[in-house]
Amino acid sequence: MPNELLYPDDIDSRLNWPTGRTSRLARSGKLPHYVLPDGSIRLRWDEIMPLVQHVTTAPKKPDGGSDRA
Repeated sequence: MPNELLYPDDIDSRLNWPTGRTSRLARSGKLPHYVLPDGSIRLRWDEIMPLVQHVTTAPKKPDGGSDRA
């Protein structure tokens, strides 16, 4: 269900993050989240995924060298 509210630990697991990272990022205002009346945090996966960026590395040169002079 796309609108399902997830526990921060669920996001940590899905992103292979150390336990607690999602909670810290949410409380510091770096992740969109919902605060329930009891103070606990919930997040929506469809709001987190657009923040994740795929980064590729440049292919290695055949001679094993680098671009640095």
